[in-house]
Amino acid sequence: MANIISDETIEYVGILAKLELSEEEREQAKRDMGDMLDYIDKLNELDTEGIEPMSHVFPVNNVFREDVVENGDDRENMLANAPQKKDGTYMVPKTFA
Repeated sequence: MANIISDETIEYVGILAKLELSEEEREQAKRDMGDMLDYIDKLNELDTEGIEPMSHVFPVNNVFREDVVENGDDRENMLANAPQKKDGTYMVPKTFA
């Protein structure tokens, strides 16, 4: 099934993609797009009756874990090496005027 791509289609795709294609590139793009559509047509010929749709080739299981705080509030140790601190927070130089 030879899918024929028109010059107007290539021009439109070029505009959408903001591409300036030479004449050679346009012809190559027409052939490439036609080949892609031919391949899709070939895939559409497959019998997929009874095949469940999937989003991944491999099974994907929920990989989330329980969100548990492990280090807690260790403010004193975190501030131990701070050059300057005030009221339990880091003091940093002003970054804007």
